[in-house]
Amino acid sequence: MELLNFRIFLLLNSSAIYTSSWREHLAVFTAEWLVWALPPMLVYLWLRGDFKLKKAAVGAALSAAIALCVGGLLGWLWPHPRPFMLGMGHLLINHAADASLPSDHLTLWWGIALGLAHSAPTKRIGLLLTATGLAPAWARVFVGVHFPADMLAAFIVALGSAHVVSAYGRPMVTKATVAGVQLQRALLRRYARG
Repeated sequence: MELLNFRIFLLLNSSAIYTSSWREHLAVFTAEWLVWALPPMLVYLWLRGDFKLKKAAVGAALSAAIALCVGGLLGWLWPHPRPFMLGMGHLLINHAADASLPSDHLTLWWGIALGLAHSAPTKRIGLLLTATGLAPAWARVFVGVHFPADMLAAFIVALGSAHVVSAYGRPMVTKATVAGVQLQRALLRRYARG
């Protein structure tokens, strides 16, 4: 299995194919920065949405938080080296020499996307974001900081966390959403006066 992981990495990494400057810049942007569009999207859903959309945003945030915790625990228990730590491939960005499995970027991405996909009002956007996650997954391999198995592990961890939140966390999500709405109203009352 590990040999297959290495072979796929070498096929997808930037050293394996002809690259032009624009492709490398696009991969670096996608690998490092695209994921940061999702948290503001959750804030937008909260601010512009009704109670159901607010609940979906809270559920997706909780899904991502659980996925990142589980991913961190996996990385601690099984610290799989990154490709550049093994002298493999071509590295396009600087990265700490820490555990690679699962990818934190994709765990966050798919934690949010699959969390949204598990909620009826945001199912379509969640499924679209889940599929779109293949772009940063490819980019993280292309720039040389992850193996393909790291992406698969991120997806599995995020899917599990989204399922746990959907199956067992609904009361907590509802309570957190109600508390958030009350806090938002209190802040608006306090600061809208002045």
